[in-house]
Order: sequence, then C-alpha cells, then structure tokens
Amino acid sequence: MRNTSPIRKDESLGHVVKVQQVIDFMVLAELQKGRRYGKEIDQVIISSLGGVGVNDSYLSKRLRVLNEKGHTISYWDSDHRYFRYYEITDLGREYFNQLLKELPDRVQLALKVYQMFDHILKKHD
Repeated sequence: MRNTSPIRKDESLGHVVKVQQVIDFMVLAELQKGRRYGKEIDQVIISSLGGVGVNDSYLSKRLRVLNEKGHTISYWDSDHRYFRYYEITDLGREYFNQLLKELPDRVQLALKVYQMFDHILKKHD
C-alpha cells in the first residue's frame, strides 16, 4: 500500500538564499575596508564570484536601499560627479553582522538543494 500522507515542506525555495542578501553582504563586506564608489563594488563582486556579476540597475537599487535604510551613506566626489561614494555606518555594521550569522546556514541549505536538483536533472539527461 502506497503512503499517501503529504511530505512536510521545511523551507521555501524563495527563502533559501535571497540574491539581495548576497549583494548586501558583498557590498557591506567591501565597505568594511573603507569608502568605495559603485563601479568598484561591482568589480569586487564580479571578481569574488568568478566572473558572475549583478545587473547594474539591480546593484544601484540595492545601494540605494542600503542608503535609505541607514546602512550606508553616499555622496558624490566633489571633483567628478561620475563617482558616487559609499561608506558603511554603524547600523550597516549591525546588519552585516546579522547577515554573517544567518547566511552560513542558508548557504548550506542552498548547496544541499542545488545538489539534489542536480541529481534530478541528471536523471533526465
């Protein structure tokens, strides 16, 4: 006789690791080293993730959200309006530390889920 009881859902795929958390973490980690302008942050993300980057408009949006929430401050370079600089705030350091505590478990879950999904894909090769 087949077991028809439903399998319990432990997590939602949308909550494994959110892209915004990864970007926020990467931005705030880089800002721990000092002020950076947007394109520098973009290049660090690309370099750190082996050539995988973020859509420019999405990164700009995340930088704006971090600024609006008080995690960063931003200002234009007085000589070159092309360079918008960002610095981390105390509130940003608190958020960074919160992400540092939450993300390792989320990343482990994501790895597990992707490995299981890879196994499913290989069944259909």
